[in-house]
Amino acid sequence: MKPFNVKVLYIYKFIGQCLPIYAFYAILFMERGKSVTDVAILIALWSAFTIVFEIPAGILADKWNRRNMLALASVLQGLCFIIWFFSHSFLMFALGFVVWAISGAFVSGTEESLIYDNLKSDGRENEFTKIYGRAQFYANIGIIVAVISAGFIAMFINLEIIVLISAAICLVNIIFALQIREKNFYSEQSDEEATGIIETLKNAVVFIKGNSIALSAIVFLVLFASLGNYLDEFDAIIISDFELSHIWVSIIFVVRFAFVALGDILAPIVQKKVSSIKQLFLMGGFACVFLAAFAAIWNQFAIPVFGLSVMIMTIAQILLVNILQNEIREEGRATVTSFYSIGQNLVMICFSLIYALLAGIFTLQQIYIFISIYGILGGLSFFLLFKVKSIQTKP
Repeated sequence: MKPFNVKVLYIYKFIGQCLPIYAFYAILFMERGKSVTDVAILIALWSAFTIVFEIPAGILADKWNRRNMLALASVLQGLCFIIWFFSHSFLMFALGFVVWAISGAFVSGTEESLIYDNLKSDGRENEFTKIYGRAQFYANIGIIVAVISAGFIAMFINLEIIVLISAAICLVNIIFALQIREKNFYSEQSDEEATGIIETLKNAVVFIKGNSIALSAIVFLVLFASLGNYLDEFDAIIISDFELSHIWVSIIFVVRFAFVALGDILAPIVQKKVSSIKQLFLMGGFACVFLAAFAAIWNQFAIPVFGLSVMIMTIAQILLVNILQNEIREEGRATVTSFYSIGQNLVMICFSLIYALLAGIFTLQQIYIFISIYGILGGLSFFLLFKVKSIQTKP
């Protein structure tokens, strides 16, 4: 059997995120008559739709061909953009998000599991942090290329054409998804050992409940370390609040994902210095100190400070995902990871709805100050709880 070709994985990740519409879909919605509150509600609905499909998709990824699921996900994402091309109503935009939600559910957990099982098959599972981090790096480079090009393209063509270009890129990426080597230890069990769908789900639930490290990693990832992910849907609105031109939408996305990509590369290096999960909790809180500084300054010149915040969150995320993957043994790897994705989407729903509510009461700057305080307190709380727990468990 040929060794796992990580170059194909990297190309797939790059192309899959090189979608110029990323920088402008919130602007597209607003140009077609939707308010900031409408945009926040649509994003909340997107997360709600994802939850519906997350567990079934995770189980499917443990029982079926993960490579084919990634290819199908690209088809569905392209279909979402085609729907948006014809959309003007709130319901049609929501329909596009339904299709994208299915696509996202097919990818979350599936990618991580496919990478880990491929590396494990080659006896390289200890390289997961490096390979997963690099895959995320190329994905973020793809976003950077997309948003830079989108900023210039938007000067010459309308956003509707950018939507169609993004759909075409999704369809091209099917070719590369199908070139990734398929490896699924869970589905390769003998018939006597193979478990049913209900048993797969049960094993995952029992594992999460009984493994405090995995449970803590998932909870912190969901509530705090993923704050940067939740915020990226609203980056374009920050530029609108600054009253700057469309080119600045590209700039804030470029800065964000350049720092995220740097975090992807630095994660394996930081891993050599970070020896415990509680240090990662502290790192997550520390990231929000920079977010608070950005909110306090609140102008375009502070965007690099914002980038530092999401970079530190990215490092914490990758290292926490590595801890989670290493804790999983016999359980369905994709199914376990789906619980993490469900948690993210549940919080994203709450986050978007709260964001929409606060946007009608407070300024955008004040909202980001509140978010920063929440993240700092969360990191400190988890760190102190684990520190107390470790002291209590010492003989």
